[in-house]
Amino acid sequence: MPGNSVLEVSNLATCFTGSAGVVKAVNGVTFAVKAGQTLGVVGESGCGKSVMCLSLVGLIGPPGRIVSGEVWLNGQDLLQLSPKEIRRVRGREIALVFQDPMTSLNPILTVGTQLTETIVSHEEVSKAEARRRALELLARVGLPDPERLMRRYPFQLSGGMCQRVMIGMALSLQPKVLIADEPTTALDVTVQAQILAELKRLQKELGMAIVLITHDLGVVAAMADEVAVMYAGSIVEYGPAAEIFASPGHPYTRALLRSVPRLGGEEELAPIEGQPPTLLDLPGYCAYLPRCPQAGEECRVDKPELRALGSGRYVACCLGGGR
Repeated sequence: MPGNSVLEVSNLATCFTGSAGVVKAVNGVTFAVKAGQTLGVVGESGCGKSVMCLSLVGLIGPPGRIVSGEVWLNGQDLLQLSPKEIRRVRGREIALVFQDPMTSLNPILTVGTQLTETIVSHEEVSKAEARRRALELLARVGLPDPERLMRRYPFQLSGGMCQRVMIGMALSLQPKVLIADEPTTALDVTVQAQILAELKRLQKELGMAIVLITHDLGVVAAMADEVAVMYAGSIVEYGPAAEIFASPGHPYTRALLRSVPRLGGEEELAPIEGQPPTLLDLPGYCAYLPRCPQAGEECRVDKPELRALGSGRYVACCLGGGR
């Protein structure tokens, strides 16, 4: 994995225990992100993307628990911090933007109150200084008339405006890492493009790393420097975005790319047959085997681990990086 990284995750595993058994939502995930770069994490719904990002910042509660792993940021393992210590890190060092801003913003507090309270709760500044910075943040994320917006409640704003407020709130303390979990899924294409452009501009301005969780390969192609492809709680392919899009090594990655329409493309779209496995009882061999048209008997022996292919590429496939 990349060296000189601002965020390094090693062998992260998160489980949920219920009456039906143990769900291995995240199963031995390893990745790293450099300052100023974007890692796109892709995969079907239920593959563990969102649980992984919540695990990074200590937001997994019962019946979930992190059973193994390390999350290194600024020389400290976040998984070893107390709840009080991780609260200090969350927002200041590593921040999150979620998919639905209307469920993340408090409906009974004005935008201005929520922004200023975020700043005051983490830094020793006056309310006047916090308000000045809040106004600056709203302008920075491209919102018009910040003075008026400070007095508005979330329900008085559009979805795109609320998402920009959430991004402004996440950036209010200039974190080193921003985790964006499906930040534009509920927005129309025009607003989505505007928000992604704002994220790229702010990333360049602040030099922060971004972990972008999404199922939209078009967004990944436009935003990501590197890509991690997740399947059944594990990363099955990892490496530079341009190389993975040009020459995917894992059968699942190739299937994902074949299922996405391309402008001017002549290839017929091909859906991925079957369903992802239940995470309650994962097999000891390759989880993608029942859906893989290239699978052989060697795929039933062991669960493949990520293997280096060179040029920063890693693939977890018994077929040696695909056929």
